[in-house]
Amino acid sequence: MSMNSFATFRELVTSGQREPARSNLFGVKIYLPPCILANEAAIKRDQRDAAIAVNFFAESVSVPARRIQGEQVRAGWQGAAYNVAREQQNGQMDISFMVDKKLFHRKFLEQWMNYAVPDQENRASLYDEYTTNIVIQKWEIASPVNWQGIAENGKQFTQRLNMVTGVWQFFGAWPVDMGGLSFNNGPTNIVKFSTKFNFERYRFDTVGAEELNYNTPDKFINSATNDMNVVGLSTNQQEAAQFGV
Repeated sequence: MSMNSFATFRELVTSGQREPARSNLFGVKIYLPPCILANEAAIKRDQRDAAIAVNFFAESVSVPARRIQGEQVRAGWQGAAYNVAREQQNGQMDISFMVDKKLFHRKFLEQWMNYAVPDQENRASLYDEYTTNIVIQKWEIASPVNWQGIAENGKQFTQRLNMVTGVWQFFGAWPVDMGGLSFNNGPTNIVKFSTKFNFERYRFDTVGAEELNYNTPDKFINSATNDMNVVGLSTNQQEAAQFGV
């Protein structure tokens, strides 16, 4: 069969072996930096609420590009000059948020940036006080993991779960450029703004993709099982290998 056969391509896609990724399935986790935990009692008291607000109202995420900076080597006895790898360079991460009526996301990031570099004096906070880790999760539908539960009417049901297939973890992240808000007297629209983040480095991994691939037999979990052990994943992968609807 020809290597560029459409039938081969269709089989790769429909079987799930090389199914295209969906752009609208992702999750965002911003771990609260020390400066927020130390100064914002309301956020510290209900960290779950803050995590839900960040995750559900993150409208779009741009994972940064990565490139290697080269250096040219030239020597008379080596012939033509050539480049060697010298260092890695990363772009900035960009997260766009929808704003709720309480303006939580705007207040959260305004405070974070002001604790990092106060606008009323000429100084900056300690680096470890305003940096944190950010995790971007890529979800995909129809994993081989199924949830067995009991409905309100007492009947049992089985529901196929989505799963995280890849995770980006950013270390030492902090907001560096927050976009403005726009209001007008025209038709009503959702208020949004974007924020760019600097970071030290990031790591990417397709956690669980090898153990739970397209031809893995169905696995079943419920409220009484240890999810990671049942599906065959290591317990230290719980941060990335997650399941849900």
